[in-house]
Amino acid sequence: MHRQTLPRRRPPLLLRAPAALALALAAALPAPLAAAPYIEHLYPAGARRGQTLEIELMGRSIDGAREVQISGGGVTGQVLSVIEPTEEQIREAKKDDLVASQTARLRLTIAPAAAPGVRDLRIMADSGLSNRFRFEIGTLPEVLEKKPDTAGAPQILPALPVIINGQCLRYDRDRFRFHATAGQNLLIQVKGRSIKPYLADGVPGWFQPKIALYAAGTGKLIEEADDFRFDPDPVLLWKVPADGDYEVEIWDAVSRGRTDLVYRMTIGELPYITDLYPLGARAGTENILITATGINLPGSTVRRRASFAGKEPGTIHINAPTKLGSTNSLPFELGSLPETFEDERKNNDTQRTAQHVETPVTINGRISRPGDTDWYSFTAKKGEKLVIDVMARRLGSPLDAKLYLAPEAPFRAAVREAGARPPNLSSDDVTDPRYGLITHHADPRLSVTIPEDGTYRVMLADTQGKGSPAHAYRLRIAPAQPDYELRITPDNLSVPAGGAVVAQIKAVRIDDFDGEIRLHVEDLPPGFDLAASTIPAGKNAAFLSLVAPRDAAPGTYAPRFRAEAEIEGKTVRHNVAAAEELMQAFFYYHTVPVAQSYLVVTAPPTFFVEVPLPAGPVELAVDQEVEIPVRITRRPLTAEEKARLQPAAPAARAKQNKQKQRANANAADPATLPVRVTALRLGKGVSITSAQFNPGETEGVVKIKVLDPKRAGADGIFVIEGTQRVRGRKISIAAPAIPYKILPAPGQEPPPPAPEKKNNREKKT
Repeated sequence: MHRQTLPRRRPPLLLRAPAALALALAAALPAPLAAAPYIEHLYPAGARRGQTLEIELMGRSIDGAREVQISGGGVTGQVLSVIEPTEEQIREAKKDDLVASQTARLRLTIAPAAAPGVRDLRIMADSGLSNRFRFEIGTLPEVLEKKPDTAGAPQILPALPVIINGQCLRYDRDRFRFHATAGQNLLIQVKGRSIKPYLADGVPGWFQPKIALYAAGTGKLIEEADDFRFDPDPVLLWKVPADGDYEVEIWDAVSRGRTDLVYRMTIGELPYITDLYPLGARAGTENILITATGINLPGSTVRRRASFAGKEPGTIHINAPTKLGSTNSLPFELGSLPETFEDERKNNDTQRTAQHVETPVTINGRISRPGDTDWYSFTAKKGEKLVIDVMARRLGSPLDAKLYLAPEAPFRAAVREAGARPPNLSSDDVTDPRYGLITHHADPRLSVTIPEDGTYRVMLADTQGKGSPAHAYRLRIAPAQPDYELRITPDNLSVPAGGAVVAQIKAVRIDDFDGEIRLHVEDLPPGFDLAASTIPAGKNAAFLSLVAPRDAAPGTYAPRFRAEAEIEGKTVRHNVAAAEELMQAFFYYHTVPVAQSYLVVTAPPTFFVEVPLPAGPVELAVDQEVEIPVRITRRPLTAEEKARLQPAAPAARAKQNKQKQRANANAADPATLPVRVTALRLGKGVSITSAQFNPGETEGVVKIKVLDPKRAGADGIFVIEGTQRVRGRKISIAAPAIPYKILPAPGQEPPPPAPEKKNNREKKT
């Protein structure tokens, strides 16, 4: 079997230590400073409820994996084994200048009543809590693909419906045969990219599954697909023409082969929704008629009335129950504005026939045919700041929308008289970093200050000239509604008792809100402190420092981060969403929300670091050395901890040299070992002189000198961290983060501020 490999990294020092010593150190000392465990894939990536099964986990830094954590109820798991790569796998990886992955075997038990859906699965290992990986609990029969594939012999499937779990390995094309009956409306759906959204080391940056359907007797190609609209995961909706056997083949469309190209393919006469209309409704309203289109519904469409009384604005997911079971779910927006509908009985294709609406409003409409354009008119007063925004792609619509604002003559005249540059009156694609799974942000947005009273018209169309009843949209025309949303990364923080950990907060500022945002943390025991806990006005990101008390009990906590800001005289409070930062195709980054942040608190280290500085940012002038005072407090090991570090000596060695015995004992006693303290997170162009604390020393300084004059004007936080090595094991602890500001050298003017980087980079499909 081909093993997935990853970019070269040094193997953990723990792997090179004798097994007995490694276990003793793990029990006696806090977790080392190391990359958190990382799950590359699970296989299979789902199972039917009521099952107990073993699954394969491949990843890195999973040494000492001992616990499985799964979101939601009804599922338990245990780690059976952790297996290092074989010599052959290591040699194969070295040929490509890579390092072979580690493997773990897990056993999962899924209760018969476990709720179906996607769960977050994580493991706890020596270096902390892993990233989440998606694991789906289903209700249909499931099978595993058989390996190795037999050339020309497709795998025979049981009676439909069924879910196939497989992997596209090197040179792999998986083929399956099934029986179908004339008149059946079959759904063939693949989940691949939705299991693992991004590949850091592959182009286009995700698994691109492709499927083909054949007549089993003749081998004639019936249909094929490699996506569904803008989604890389293919879906086929197929009406069976005649009783018989058919075959479906799946492979990677860009001809790769890797163990993390995991898929789940569903085949059966199952209900499936392709579209909803409208795409949303006003929160709190009742008796809303929603039309669902798809297959195996009670008719080609289903019309149901729904109530959203008591619901808050936001995006929810809805589905439809049928005799064949519940359908898939699709996103549905609950808005805060009055709503109306495009009047499809009238022609609004031109400026002259534009449909008049009263603002503020959200319009539900459709670009119902190729070449269709929808025009709306509204009145506005001088000085109003209006936002014209489309929600379509963000709600699953295939529409690639564009906007154009056509002002009346007074608007143009006011611009000419003022000698001003004409404002931007058109918009196409605007990136919304809140939606980290979208790679082609196709929803437009305009922000316009009205110069004169009058009537204005807005046109909406598809950029590619396409259209259908599925091309639905929600068009908002309303005054600016300043607001914000926040993301915290990473979602799996780890800190020793008495130490601090740094996390990043990203702000998505809405409708030009640029004020300060304050943060705090809840659901932690007393004594935890959130230092450096604001996002300054005008900034889109900041780092915060979470400090654990020295008496914090080791364990896993689920903190909740909250935020508040003053907006137009009101205090606006929001939850902070946990998120993971994912790389796509070597370069692009996406911030993808997850359900919950976790904080792993480990045992206190053998020393603590304190930085006795006054409140406020440290000023670092270019070419001037600044001394940061540091204090070290050592914590001697208890007798029990020392005993764990000293495995019983064999009888044959009982009479070994006493001096050697003392040397070995000292090597395991942190009180006899030096501590190195340095500064981190200061970036390039900065010289740092570390402090070395020998046994008995408690006071010292870390020296910082900014060398690059271009850094003048920069600000941020830095961290003072101490490290100690005990028998090759690195023990680290950080003090609370310290804010800093870099000043120009004496007599020099600061350079103009550099433009702030965007929250993330996006790539169009």
